[in-house]
Amino acid sequence: MIWVHCFYKAGTDIASVARSCWQKAENIQLNMNVHAGLKEGNLTWLNSLGYEGVRVQEDLFKILKRSIEYAWLTDGAYDMTIYPLVQLWKNAAAVNRLPDPDSIENAKSKVGYENLKLEEPNKVIFTKKGMMVDLGSPASGYFCDEVAHIMEGAGIEHFMVDGGGEIFCQGLNKGEFPWKIGVQDPFYKEKVLLDICLDKKGVSTSGNYEKFATIAGKRFAHIIDPRSGYPQENAASVTVIADTTQAANELSTALCVMGGAKGLAFVCTLKNVEALIVENVEGKVEFFRTDAFC
Repeated sequence: MIWVHCFYKAGTDIASVARSCWQKAENIQLNMNVHAGLKEGNLTWLNSLGYEGVRVQEDLFKILKRSIEYAWLTDGAYDMTIYPLVQLWKNAAAVNRLPDPDSIENAKSKVGYENLKLEEPNKVIFTKKGMMVDLGSPASGYFCDEVAHIMEGAGIEHFMVDGGGEIFCQGLNKGEFPWKIGVQDPFYKEKVLLDICLDKKGVSTSGNYEKFATIAGKRFAHIIDPRSGYPQENAASVTVIADTTQAANELSTALCVMGGAKGLAFVCTLKNVEALIVENVEGKVEFFRTDAFC
């Protein structure tokens, strides 16, 4: 679900702005959906032919270029080439049987952001056979950022873009009040842990409280550690505020993998990034937060 709320001056051609936003949403859906049909330049095309090197659609190249920066920054805690492992665990959930260690190692051998090469203009090369990219994590964040650019280009100062979990806000609600976003309690969905106010910032929440699978009687998070090949276990919820929504999204995924103490130490090295990590280790709940998170 996509929502855009904005407050604009009289005389703004809002119909044209809305069309541009809708076209951007359609383009992202068609070109970055791993389940879309094979079409030249889209993600399915890349996953099918990437080992040969292919030219992709411009938005797809842009999101990969940004994603690989965060893969390097997080030392692979976030890795967009994780799709072989995602497929493996989805198949395991479908048959209700845990994947065996050999299958996990085989899938892991096809994962590695360092094996994805980008060449201008818009060429992507997989240096290992069997590699595949999954952009389910950053695509909605990228959409929010691109719509924000459209809004700014149209002279709209006050808006909120909700990409379905990832949100970007600028200016003021109704041109008067700060945009206020509630952070959901991962253990009691009807409760709000706290409110945050955003201006020219994106926010993303990741965790295992909404998306998970039950396999052989055990619950597994949907976020997989690219390095171990297994779903992360302890991060119930991670909320990140950053200058862009795509950055917030990719960092929240990485912090789920890193865990509370390591994740907090890492995020404290970054500029203009705030985070709240809620961990549940064997029933013991702990909160890790940067000083300015609010």
